[in-house]
Amino acid sequence: MKTLSKAVAIASLMSAGVMTSAVANAEVSFNAALVSDYVFRGFSYSDNGAALQGSADYSHDSGAYVGTWLTTYDLADEDSGTSDTDIEYDLYAGYWMEAGEFEIDMGITTYNYVDDKDSNTAEVYASVATAGATLSVFRDVDVANTTYLNLGYSAELPSEVALDVAAGYMLDGKVDGEDYWGEDFVDVSASVSKSFAVVDLALTVTNVDYAENEDDETLFFLTASKDF
Repeated sequence: MKTLSKAVAIASLMSAGVMTSAVANAEVSFNAALVSDYVFRGFSYSDNGAALQGSADYSHDSGAYVGTWLTTYDLADEDSGTSDTDIEYDLYAGYWMEAGEFEIDMGITTYNYVDDKDSNTAEVYASVATAGATLSVFRDVDVANTTYLNLGYSAELPSEVALDVAAGYMLDGKVDGEDYWGEDFVDVSASVSKSFAVVDLALTVTNVDYAENEDDETLFFLTASKDF
């Protein structure tokens, strides 16, 4: 995986608030999803094509949980102009608790790439959620020592439609003494979703802005998922 791709992939693909709400209500849960584009913080990791994703989670009554999240990804080789479909699998473990009106979550995630083991990395994370808002901090402990801050908000719209918006900011890390991103890294996203009897559907729009980004491209993608 390219260096840029590796640094972006270190942050969790699921917000801590969404993940903990799922594991806190079931001992074992599974999810399968098909996305029209594997997009993370404004970047496509499937060459603007579809990707298959899935997860499995186990939670204990104490609040402790473990799980895994898998996806296909397809990154174009800048030298040859070709791309191949590969597998990423993330392993995570953490602890979730309630404190009055607040939900607190903390843990560690490892990011693993079947055909690119040199890109394997890890991060720690913590989040606080209340009244639909979630503030999360992700700290890379392997690649560039970057810290990523994310503020999200979830709301219910009419007709049982859910709205999720988020904004993220990457604090610059260092690689060999050089600033990794060059300048401030900011990404924003918004998603509307609705649950049906057989499938959950979501439409998401994302955008990212940082110094080395030559194309200010806005990406849209669809997600069809099912919980088990």
